[in-house]
Amino acid sequence: MKRCMRGMMLLLMMLLCSGCGILQMIPSSGKVEVGMSSPEVSVTQSAAPTEAPVTDIQAGAVLTTDAKQIVVNRVELIYDVLPDDTSGFYTHYAADQGKVYICVDMDVTNTAKQNLPCDEILKITADYNNGYTYSGFTVVDDSTTGFTYANITTIDPLSTQGIKYLIACPAEVEESQKPLFLTFEVDGETFRLTIR
Repeated sequence: MKRCMRGMMLLLMMLLCSGCGILQMIPSSGKVEVGMSSPEVSVTQSAAPTEAPVTDIQAGAVLTTDAKQIVVNRVELIYDVLPDDTSGFYTHYAADQGKVYICVDMDVTNTAKQNLPCDEILKITADYNNGYTYSGFTVVDDSTTGFTYANITTIDPLSTQGIKYLIACPAEVEESQKPLFLTFEVDGETFRLTIR
């Protein structure tokens, strides 16, 4: 049985590789050698990828790319994210028990010539105590309900929209004084905002 399987595997390998010039038959021995039939093979090794530079920013920073301008208004750790106008009906985001939100409040201007989907504006990752990482989601400010969903909202060209990026973390992140920073990824550029 094993000989049959070996023979079938050898036959299959010969069929697959025969058109590529990888197999050579040695006439005197009847053996098959696997290798390149052409002696001219060049291998080039590309340089190791370099990491994109990280730009340090703080609240109030303006991040500008070809497609958008983002103003980072403020960053806060909060247990209940409320809209700017709470005088009437509104939606809000209350953190689950034992959790806290890192809330990044921003204004985004679309400088491109097409609509900008709000769920594709940027990605923010929180790094707590040098290695505990947390990611989040975007919510869009809405004048009638407080907030709306980012996946159904776009920003028209040359328009500005308020958004909040929410990152749920354990309450320890707010209660301790251990290192905490945010990494913003925007159109291939990386920015770092140190909270503490």
